[in-house]
Amino acid sequence: MNELPLTYILIAGSFIAAAGGLLGSFALLRRMALVGDAMSHVALPGITLALIFHFDILLGSIVFLVLGSFFIWAVENKTKLPVDTVVGVFFTLSLALGALLATKEEIIDALFGNIVNLNLSDFWIAVLLSSVIVGIVIYFSRRFTLSFISADLARSVGENPALLELLFLLVFAIAVAVGIKLVGALLMGSVIIIPAATSRNIARSFNGYLLGSALFGVLGAVLSILISTSYNFSPGPVFILAEGFLFSISFFFRKK
Repeated sequence: MNELPLTYILIAGSFIAAAGGLLGSFALLRRMALVGDAMSHVALPGITLALIFHFDILLGSIVFLVLGSFFIWAVENKTKLPVDTVVGVFFTLSLALGALLATKEEIIDALFGNIVNLNLSDFWIAVLLSSVIVGIVIYFSRRFTLSFISADLARSVGENPALLELLFLLVFAIAVAVGIKLVGALLMGSVIIIPAATSRNIARSFNGYLLGSALFGVLGAVLSILISTSYNFSPGPVFILAEGFLFSISFFFRKK
């Protein structure tokens, strides 16, 4: 039995997916499409420790993801390696550590998501953190865009691309942690990648691209929650299938 009415679950899922989709539009711009998937695996040690010591997996996820973001940023700036390469290194290390610590069956929900079991505190955390993510991304949207297109151009107008990169990674980390409630750690990349890719197919302007990324995320979340509660499916995989369907439909409306 659900701990919260379906309306609350739909609202929480919509907020999470909107934040993930909006963030994904910049991830595609930064050519970090697969980083969301890899970043979610950085949360695995935190998830397993949370299950072992009986505290909220969101807290464990955020701690490891935020720490991982600082390390990724520091290593990227020190070595000048591409961000996806650095994330890939941390991804494999975290996956190995998480697999070593994982001993409980409850980790299945953390890996594949189970938003239908949301409680009231989870609801408010998801809504508030997602709102903060959306607010930050919108407020810094012009700076992110300029920095991701050309770091030199951003410096010429007084911006600090390195600090903007760190801010984006931290927001990215929090979005991944929150999104684990919807689709789980293994599938989180879909919340960030697919809605933004769908919107990019059909958007006629940059603002339309941002809006579409969020809206396609919300639509996928609503469809997956309704289907999963009606047919007792896991909402995480259903979300990906729903988003994949929307992505395939977008080909027929692709801009010339």
